[in-house]
Amino acid sequence: MIFGIIGNKDKEGIGIVLRTIIDYFRYNNIPFYVDSEFRDKLGQIHLKHNLFPIGSVIKKSDIIISIGGDGTFLNSTRLINNSNKPIIGINLGTLGFMSDVMPSDIKKFFDNVIRGKYKTIELCLTECTVNGKHAFNALNEIVIDKCDSIKMVELGIFYNKEFVGRFYADGVLISTPTGSTGYSLSANGPIITPFSKVFIITPICPHSLNFRPVIVPDSGTIMIKSYNDEKVRITPDGYKGIIRKAPLEIVVEKADYSLKTIKKHNWSFFNTLNEKLLWGEDIRKGKR
Repeated sequence: MIFGIIGNKDKEGIGIVLRTIIDYFRYNNIPFYVDSEFRDKLGQIHLKHNLFPIGSVIKKSDIIISIGGDGTFLNSTRLINNSNKPIIGINLGTLGFMSDVMPSDIKKFFDNVIRGKYKTIELCLTECTVNGKHAFNALNEIVIDKCDSIKMVELGIFYNKEFVGRFYADGVLISTPTGSTGYSLSANGPIITPFSKVFIITPICPHSLNFRPVIVPDSGTIMIKSYNDEKVRITPDGYKGIIRKAPLEIVVEKADYSLKTIKKHNWSFFNTLNEKLLWGEDIRKGKR
């Protein structure tokens, strides 16, 4: 079991976390590699044979450790791509929904991982093509929205070539179950468990009272057509998107590979909802 350490080198406190993990691996004689971009975060630790460019770290390792927040986790997902390497998220961010191992739990968590006491969760990704050309994959969502204009875009939605609806809106989200607790949730989309084999079509501020989020099987194909002459921005997971002008056909379907993520042995999706999003919290508590 060889670990590869990558992440956001600009995160506050990352040096301490990085050195804690390295000290743990050294003490337990566990092989590891570190992204060479972390060189100036190592302090007094000298690594002669463990520092490599990030691509080599991913290639040489069996399990990838992503240090940062949820945004860092999503970026690490893009880097891992279809290599089938499991990923562990160490949280130095705010929410920590995907990067859910806290720095204070590092020793106990890796003790359990070494003993095989953990859960491996497989997460679905989307694949997006624009006018027939592959654009990108995403773990959370593909966002199709207006660009550099206050005007709404006119969009048509089709599922397996069957007409779903046509409306004016700021845009639309095509979310995976993993993404259901992200942007889609903020746009009044439903919460979906990560094991569900579905996609969520969530309109963004539709100028209509009769188009609401729709859940469809992930075995099918979603097509979004842009009709008016407004520019449209297509963005994966809040990362660098592309800007195109109508006419457009944007196709979103299930990618041919999944992402494996390693969780605590007692991990529960609903416990995570309770802890991170205050799911079911009674706001009346403490009030008289």
